[in-house]
Amino acid sequence: MSLLTTLIPFDIFKGMKLTGRYFGRNFFSANRKKVKANLKHITVEYPEVPIHLAPRFRGRLQMLRDEQGEIKCICCLACERICPTQVITIEKDRKDGRKLPFPKRYTFEMERCIFCEFCVEACGYDSIILNHQFELAAYNREDFAHGTEGEFQNMFKTTPVGTFSVAGEDDANAPHY
Repeated sequence: MSLLTTLIPFDIFKGMKLTGRYFGRNFFSANRKKVKANLKHITVEYPEVPIHLAPRFRGRLQMLRDEQGEIKCICCLACERICPTQVITIEKDRKDGRKLPFPKRYTFEMERCIFCEFCVEACGYDSIILNHQFELAAYNREDFAHGTEGEFQNMFKTTPVGTFSVAGEDDANAPHY
């Protein structure tokens, strides 16, 4: 019994000392002065500091255009067929002056997407990608259905919420977490 009474307070004091040392070092350096090279922050101060994602991060589906501004998609329907949750719907159409068909309507229901990237791998024309937009919250269910038409259903750029989640080009020197 005497061994436990002497051992427990000492171990508690030793643990509190170690915790206090790391707490003090991080507390007084975060947002108050420049962080030294040997100090590493565990948390990211998110809205103020942009987050840099891994290069293979899979975000929202985005359609791409070629150099002339035309949609790269030729409606081969490979992405629609391979999607395990069937969230992509394409309607073909013909256009004067274009040999290949183009999507009259390309709809993507993001609320059911599992971000597996099968559609991107199946696309032989590199017309779709999963961008690095990670803020995908919305208030209405209709905001999750993206397509080629509409102001907020634009598959060619980030959604209004996502404009804050995509890091700019000027943040290239920030640390990656």
